[in-house]
Amino acid sequence: LGVYPGDPGPPGSDAAGTVVALGSNVKHLRLGDDVFGFLPGCLATYGIGPGVFLAPKPITWSFENASAMPTIFTTVELALGDNYAKLARGDRVLIHAAAGGIGLMAIQYAQLVGAEIYATAGSEAKHEYLRQLGVRHITSSR
Repeated sequence: LGVYPGDPGPPGSDAAGTVVALGSNVKHLRLGDDVFGFLPGCLATYGIGPGVFLAPKPITWSFENASAMPTIFTTVELALGDNYAKLARGDRVLIHAAAGGIGLMAIQYAQLVGAEIYATAGSEAKHEYLRQLGVRHITSSR
């Protein structure tokens, strides 16, 4: 479309796969490990990137699910963790679009630290889903 200012690089960033080669400084992974994480240009048969951006894939996750997690996890950790909000027990947090990917992860994070959650979602079905997750304060985003 020609609107991005500069070369965005090869497409893809969130990835999951199996380790087929390792650099000499990568100590936390082994050949054959299933991993997930950030891998710039990952829309390819093989990807090469810094080992620090990869972690072992939980055995209960599919590769598809694992490849959807890195940006969601990182966004929530950066926003609500020690970098910005420093969300803690007893704090109140408003989570817009709480039934979406980042919203659901934000709910899990807020519950983990003991914060009180106020959420928005667009439909009654989504409100009910959020109630099933333990969210008590829900309003419409419409």
